Order: sequence, then structure tokens, then C-alpha cells
Amino acid sequence: MTEQGKIIKLLGGFYYIQDQEGKVEESRARGVFRHQKQKPLVGDCVRFSRGEGEELSYVEEILPRKNSLLRPPVANIDQLLLFVPIRFPNYNLYLVDKMIAHYESLEIEVIVVISKADLDLEAAESLRNIYKKAGFSAYLLSENNQEMIEEIKKILSHKTTALAGVSGAGKSTFVNSILDLELETQSVSKKLNRGKHTTRHTELMMGEEGILLFDTPGFSSMDLEEVESTELDELFREFLPFKKQCKFMDCHHINEPKCGVREALKEGEITESRYENYVKIYEELVEKERERWR
Repeated sequence: MTEQGKIIKLLGGFYYIQDQEGKVEESRARGVFRHQKQKPLVGDCVRFSRGEGEELSYVEEILPRKNSLLRPPVANIDQLLLFVPIRFPNYNLYLVDKMIAHYESLEIEVIVVISKADLDLEAAESLRNIYKKAGFSAYLLSENNQEMIEEIKKILSHKTTALAGVSGAGKSTFVNSILDLELETQSVSKKLNRGKHTTRHTELMMGEEGILLFDTPGFSSMDLEEVESTELDELFREFLPFKKQCKFMDCHHINEPKCGVREALKEGEITESRYENYVKIYEELVEKERERWR
């Protein structure tokens, strides 16, 4: 007889499943998943058979996922907080916009968090306005400002939320304050202006009011291997209303005449940084596609 539960942690090849009564069971995955080229992920809803005595429980079936990430391999995300530090390390909007495009392609709702905002509040407000104008929810965050922390906490209730951002962006510090934990954090290297990666296993962390959090490893680069150049403009949500005004249906918004997106840029409806990063990413994807056919 099988029961239903949710995988909340993967450690050393063991899956820790929380059943519907809140009890956590240590389990292994059946060999059939290897033959089917499947692997249970943290966040998966599964059916499992409970062991008796000292016998292990086994994951028997993975229930349908609504989405999944590769780094780390987690499933069934409701939303993602993308941490953009205002200083130490300095933000890289090209990388930020590339990350946003990646998560947009997975249909995961991105919420932008401008962290360490107290280090330059004016710059933080300016940065937040870029992403609010692009159609994203965006928040300021300072480590010792409880009001800011509580504002973000409200949007986490009864949601499974992944946290992403460069190393040193303040994700672990945020988790500690939200869940009252003592996750390992490390100060930012003065030489590299970034923190060291401290996430050593994949775990779904639980808090009050149904808060479920994944802390993902810090990133320093991103490849959009799953995105074609012709699809990129669909991943810049602020372009969508203006695409309809383009003269050509296959407009790439680079050099084409009578382009609705470039006209919106001139009118200030689209921010320069977002458009410039779109062009850079588009050209990068085109070059990769050329290499593929050589």
C-alpha cells in the first residue's frame, strides 16, 4: 500500500519525504526510475511505500510536476526571488536579465529583490524602478530593516519559493531571518567581491504560515541553451504589448524599420538597460545557432 508525500530533502542518496500528517520518512528511490531515465527531485509530490521496522521506505511513483529547475534539481516552484545586491558584489544587469529570461522560459514567476539596499538607497530605488517598469514585483531589502523583511515575508505565505542570485547576494541571511535558522553564511571576499558557495545539499526549508523555501547555489554565469533567438522577445514581458505594432511579424527589434519595440524604447516605455541586454543576449544566441550549423 502506498502513501502520498512530498520530498523535502535529498542527502547522500536518501530522500526525506514528509507525509500528509507531517511525519518525515527516510527513503530510497526504486531502480525502475533509472531505467526510465527519471530521478525524483526535492519538491516532488510522490507515492511511497512505508518500510516496517528497520526496513527503508521506497519512492514508487513521481506525481506530475508543474515545473523544475536544473540547478539545483528541484520541482514544483510557485515563485522565485531573484536577489540583486546593490554592492559587494556589484550587480550585473546583463546577468540578471539573462537569469530572468531563463526563469520566464520555465514559466516561473520572478520577483526581484534588491538586497543590501541600505548601502546606496538611491541606486537601489533606481534599480527597483527598472524592474517594476518591466512588469515585475520588486522589493528593497536591508539586513537590519525588519519592516522590509516583513513586507517580503507576506508574499511567501503558503507558497514554495526558490531563492536565486550571485554568491554574496544575501540569500542565506534572508532565510535565517525568515525561518529563524542558523544557515552557514560567509563574508564576501574583498579580492573577489563575492561570497563562497555554502549550500551543500538540496533541502526544502519550512516555516510558519506554510512558507517553503529552496536556497539555490550562487551563480556567476548563465547559458540559455533551451532558448532560441526567435523566442527571446517573448521572454521580455514589457516587449509584448509593443510587438503588435511592428511592421514585420518576424521582427527581431534590432534594425528592422517601423519596429514597435524600438519606438517604445524611444518613448521611454522600455528601459535602455533591458533593451540593451536583450540585444546582447539575442546576438549571443544567434552566434551559438550559427556555430551549431557549421
